[in-house]
This record gives sequence, C-alpha cells and structure tokens, in this order.
Amino acid sequence: MTVAVLATVSCEFDDTNFDLLHKDVDPNATYYVQFTNAAQSAETGVTVTGDLIDIETTVAVTLMGVPSSQDISVNFTLDPSSTMTSAMFTMSANSITIPAGKTSGSVGFKTVASNMPVGETVQLVLNLDAGANSSPNENGTKLVYNLKRIEFCPLANGSADFAGTWSVTSDINLGSTAVTANGWFAENGFSAVANGNKLDVTGLGESFIAGFWGEPVVAGGTFTMDVAGNGIVTIPRQYLYTTTYSGAEYDYEIAGSGTWTNCGSKPTLTFTYDIYYPGDAEGLALSYQSYLNGPFLGGTFTLN
Repeated sequence: MTVAVLATVSCEFDDTNFDLLHKDVDPNATYYVQFTNAAQSAETGVTVTGDLIDIETTVAVTLMGVPSSQDISVNFTLDPSSTMTSAMFTMSANSITIPAGKTSGSVGFKTVASNMPVGETVQLVLNLDAGANSSPNENGTKLVYNLKRIEFCPLANGSADFAGTWSVTSDINLGSTAVTANGWFAENGFSAVANGNKLDVTGLGESFIAGFWGEPVVAGGTFTMDVAGNGIVTIPRQYLYTTTYSGAEYDYEIAGSGTWTNCGSKPTLTFTYDIYYPGDAEGLALSYQSYLNGPFLGGTFTLN
C-alpha cells in the first residue's frame, strides 16, 4: 500500500518550476557578485624551531544568480580604513576572473608576519568592484579580516636561557580547601639545568608531597622537561622522587605540559602536572581534586 501511494505522488508531481529554472534560463537575468566568507579572524603561528608561521587563506567571491555565458572580472582595492598595509600581505592576484558558466573564484592570500606589529590585531579591509554587477549589499562588497601576529620572543640559547632558580608567581591551588585549612602551598620554587634542548628540573612538587600528602622526599627529586622552540614545554611521564611514610619508602612519577614565554623582563613557565604512583592512570591531584582547585598541580613560575 505504501509503495502504491508513493508512486501516485511521483506521477502527479508538477515539475514546471524546475523546467523554468534549468531549461528555460534567461541569459540576460540580473546577477550580482559578492565576497564569500567576508569576515575571518586568525593568528600567526610558530614552528617547533621558533620561526614565524604566516597566515594563509583565500579571498573568494560568489556569483549570485544564473551563471554568465562570459567571463566575469572582479577587482579588489585596499580600503582606506584598512590598518593592514600592502607591506603586510601578498595576494596571488589583485582580481578574480569567474569563468563563463561558473559561479565562484578565489585568489591566495598570505601575511608577511615579519612586517606586522607584534601582539596587535590589524584589519585587512578590501572593496569589491564588479561594475554594475557588484552586490547592492555593502556587506557583500566589503571584506574584513582580523589578523594578529602573536607576541613571541624566541630563545637565544635554547633551554640554556631557562637555567637557574625559579620562583612561584601563581599557584593554581592557592586558596583551595586544603591550603586554607593547613596553611601550606602546593607549589615551591625549583632549580633547572640545561641539558641539550631539555631542562633537568629539581625540587618541583616537594611542598605538595610533604605538606598535603605528608611524605617527605628522601631520594630523587630531579626530572627532565622538554623545551620546544615554539613555546611548548612537556614533562614526559617519568620517575620523580622517593618518599617515606611510617618507615616504608614509596616511589612517585610525574607528567605534565605547558608553555614558556620570553617577552617580559624575565622568562616564565606556566604548566600543570600530576604526581602518580608507578603504573597508575590517575594521579594524586586528580584523585583528590575535591580538596584542590582542580585536577592538577602547577601554576606560573618566573626565573630569578
């Protein structure tokens, strides 16, 4: 019964409108051209070696209406309100040709990040000109891209720039239930020694394990942190230290990640981590996060 009903509906379908749109096209019908995705926001990046990565995208236009039987030329001009100058970007062409029978076209766009102001967002404002066929909607003929060169200061000597003693400037668990009740700090300062593109860090987490956990460190205390040139630091999971409790010794591991900055008066490290029993998937901070401000230890540290 269902099949019979569907067949009946199909046979009675009036496709007159479809025929008018696709088989009886008026070649002189009005069409307009406008920008496609005329508003975008993006930031430059950094490679793992610390080099700038330019923003690459497209400037695209769309034909609104029946495809033309002739090529359509679309020109671009930099609007006077643009805070991005011509020295800050390149385009593969200053115009787009929409081929006959087609409805869109695009050109490549790429920033020249080295010529952009550091840490500021600039606006690229382009105007579209397709003559009488420009979109009557101003939003369709004006492109606005908000583009930013991130503030990034590469290391001059790799991880050696981070060698020395570090102080806690922001403890993510300061003010937590455990800290308030017991008067201890989850974080303490530490020392770091350059080791190739790594840092050998000594002393991190000892305040937490002795204060919150109640187990003083009796051995170890040094781990290796990877330092990448793009501002990322990683603490691969590894042995951290050995503690003692009621005459027995316990080993712990550490794992974490974060970022470094080098643009202020002193370098800073901001990272989170957790401390684990060997082989456990869940760390101490995660297990006891109800006493802390979240499932991690960590904060921001400044080189003295």
